Amino acid sequence: MASFSTTCGWCGRFANMRPYGEPHTVIAKSWRTTSGGTRKTEQTVCRCDHCGQLSLAIRTGSAVDSHSELRLVHKEEWLPAFVAGRSFEDVPPEIGSIADEAHKCASIGAYRGAVVLARAVVEATAKEKGISVNGIGNKIDKLYEQNLIREHVKEAAHEVRFGGNSVAHGDLDDLTEEETDEILGLMREILEEVFQSPARVQRQRQKRLARKAGKADAATPTGTTGPSQSGLDFSSISTGSTPP
Repeated sequence: MASFSTTCGWCGRFANMRPYGEPHTVIAKSWRTTSGGTRKTEQTVCRCDHCGQLSLAIRTGSAVDSHSELRLVHKEEWLPAFVAGRSFEDVPPEIGSIADEAHKCASIGAYRGAVVLARAVVEATAKEKGISVNGIGNKIDKLYEQNLIREHVKEAAHEVRFGGNSVAHGDLDDLTEEETDEILGLMREILEEVFQSPARVQRQRQKRLARKAGKADAATPTGTTGPSQSGLDFSSISTGSTPP
């Protein structure tokens, strides 16, 4: 059997996964289609060429019969799955961890969970800035009124809210990967606007002022050439008018 390639759920590297052991593949399910073809689900134990850990490939597709190899794979799943998070520099850790978790949910197809967490990030951002009005919609508007976000970012925050509300309030429509990625992208724009961009500006300002202070120090003389540094002792010279 040919090897596969995927992002290893153990080491996080995109690696070659070789079937391991004997037998390495079992048929979990097989059935005939209405057109007379064969569909089946195979489970194959594979070993990562990079880290050596074992993973399970679950592949469903078409085959000539139940004993032949898959000709066309319709669905492939790996256990353990690779969970892809994301770091958020300059964002308060408790908010960054929620945003990271939202990305992890999306990476394993838990799109509803990702969108609900993105909504939580927006509300937590407003609370971090001291906004305590009731309702996430009102909190977003307050962020805008206090000039913490621009108008288009306010609209982005509301779109994240709408997406999260649809899940939190029981409107369980399917969310696609594309739609989830869009909502997480809008979430990142809010974090960029409120936390990350101001932090970068502040760091650059500090660097500029530090350079300016360094140049000023370099231009300041370290001493003078007046009489007090000539090496002579004038302490015995009287400045009064009393004759000797």
